[in-house]
Amino acid sequence: MKKITLLFTIVFLSNQAYTQVASDVPVGEFWIGLQFAIPVGTFADDIERELGYGGNLGGVWNPSKTNNFFQIGLDLGVNYMGKDKTEIGGLPLKTTATLITTHLVTRLRVQTDSHIKPYVDLLGGGKFFSTTTKYNNDLFDTLLDIEDESVFADQTKGVWSYGAGLGFSFRKQAFGADLRVLYLASGPMEYISPKNLRQDDFGDFYYEHQEISRTHMVFPQLSISFDL
Repeated sequence: MKKITLLFTIVFLSNQAYTQVASDVPVGEFWIGLQFAIPVGTFADDIERELGYGGNLGGVWNPSKTNNFFQIGLDLGVNYMGKDKTEIGGLPLKTTATLITTHLVTRLRVQTDSHIKPYVDLLGGGKFFSTTTKYNNDLFDTLLDIEDESVFADQTKGVWSYGAGLGFSFRKQAFGADLRVLYLASGPMEYISPKNLRQDDFGDFYYEHQEISRTHMVFPQLSISFDL
């Protein structure tokens, strides 16, 4: 917490010595790119997959007409977190785990004429872990267009999430690339592993849950960004 406060202070003080021309201040910014998900702490000990991969998109609005020091917006991410293939009762099944992140963003941007523009993000929202089990179609089913799309089990668990991030924009004008790393902490959650699929005495499928005390994660991101 002390490191985040110090970082906020540095960014705030840098704003006092810089003012942009009003015509140069964009209305906002939009980005889209790659996102990786890395469990840390107790979550890393309990989850089978050490790295998830997927995409991220978002945007921020700039309320000021004189600088873009303070911005607010929305950040969305989707990550593939693993799958498990098994056969139960003669049925070939595939269970897939997906992580969805949704956060409100407050961005504090260092005011500089440099082509490298640092910023700090403060985020609050949620993480949603979705687990779905379907019939495991083979290649011939796909080629012959006779895939079975039956869903045998489907469940989503959510938890509040909050954290901070450090990013760098590399750009000359209204288009560029961003490198950003987020740390998002969360409280207790019932985690569903793709391997925890079970079948009861009536033939119905269900998931066994695993209680995890914390679901902290780090999200490295690489994206392209556009001024609005």
